[in-house]
Amino acid sequence: MVIILTIVSIYAVVITALFLKKSLSSSRYNIKSLIYDFNDSLSDSSNDFSNKVLSYISKNFSKIDSGAIFLKNGNSFIELNSFGNKIENNDKIFFFKDYYVKEFFIDESYALRTVFHTIKNLSKEEKEKIEILTGLISSSEIIKNLIKKNGKFQIDLMLSMIKILEYYDRYTQGHSLRVAELSKKIAKKMKLSHKEISDAYWTGLVHDIGKIAIPTGILNKEGKLTDEEFSIIKKHPIYGYEFLSTSETLKDIATYVFHHHERWDGNGYPTGLKGEMIPIISRIIAVADSWDAMISKRAYRNALSKDYALQEIINNSGKQFDPRVVKAFLEVIEEEEDNISIA
Repeated sequence: MVIILTIVSIYAVVITALFLKKSLSSSRYNIKSLIYDFNDSLSDSSNDFSNKVLSYISKNFSKIDSGAIFLKNGNSFIELNSFGNKIENNDKIFFFKDYYVKEFFIDESYALRTVFHTIKNLSKEEKEKIEILTGLISSSEIIKNLIKKNGKFQIDLMLSMIKILEYYDRYTQGHSLRVAELSKKIAKKMKLSHKEISDAYWTGLVHDIGKIAIPTGILNKEGKLTDEEFSIIKKHPIYGYEFLSTSETLKDIATYVFHHHERWDGNGYPTGLKGEMIPIISRIIAVADSWDAMISKRAYRNALSKDYALQEIINNSGKQFDPRVVKAFLEVIEEEEDNISIA
C-alpha cells in the first residue's frame, strides 16, 4: 500500500509540473523556478516554499489581495504563511463569496487549508490554476511527511527502482535482494553496529541501481564484452552514487554503492582504493555480490557450481576481497549450505 502511495505521489508531482508548464506558460506565469523550489523543499523543514507560492500568487493574480495557508493538526490550525491583510481562520466568514477556500488531505492527522480574499470573482480557469499551485504545497508536505516516517519514502522508491532494474536487466532478477540478505548476515557475523548491519542490507539492495543508465544491449549481451562496453559497465557505481546522493538520508549508502567494485589490492574501480581505505560496507557487498553473480545464470554463461564459486572467493581473499569479510562469509555459508565443501 505504501509503495502504491509513493508511486502515486511521484506521478502526481510530475503531472502537476507538466500541467503547470502547459497552463502557465506565458511570461507572466513563468513557473520554472517554482518547480526547482518544489524539489528543494523536499529536504527543507522550513515553510519557505509555501511563502514562495503565496508570493507568486500575490504578484500574478490581481483579483486576490490577501491570502493565508494554515496547517491543520487535529482540531487546531496553525498559520504557515500569509500575505496582504490578516485573515482569521474562521469557518463562518468563509461562507461569503469574497473568499476562496480549499483543503488538502496530508494524512490522518494533518490537512492543509488555503484561504484567499478576492476583490473580484475568480474565473474557473483562475481557480484551477490557484488549486494547482497550492496543490504543490500539499504535495511537498505529503512527501516530507513520508520521508519523516523512518525514511519510508526513500525505501519504497528504492524498491520501485529495483523492480524497474529487474525488468531492464533480465538476468539479475532477485539478485539485489539476495545480495542484501547475505550482506546483512555477513555484517552480523562480523558483529558490526546496528546501523552498519542496516546499511549493509540497504546497500546490497541498491548496489546495482546505476545499471538503469547502462544500455540494455550491453547489460544483456550474450558473449564477451568489448573493452569499450566493459568501460561503460564500470560506470554503474558512479551512476548509482549520482542517483542516491541526491537524498540526504541515503548519502552514506550512496558512498558504499560508489565503492562496491573496489578491490582489497587496489586494482578495482572507480577510484582504486586499497585495503581498509575502502568502506567496510562496500567490502562486504563486494563478496556477497561476487558470490551471487557466480552461482546465478548470466547472459554470457550458465550458473557456476557453489563449490567452484566458493573456491574462487577463497582464492581471492587478500587480493580482491578483505580477508576478514571472507572469513565471516565462509562462516555464514557453512551454517546455511548443505553438501558444500569449504577447504
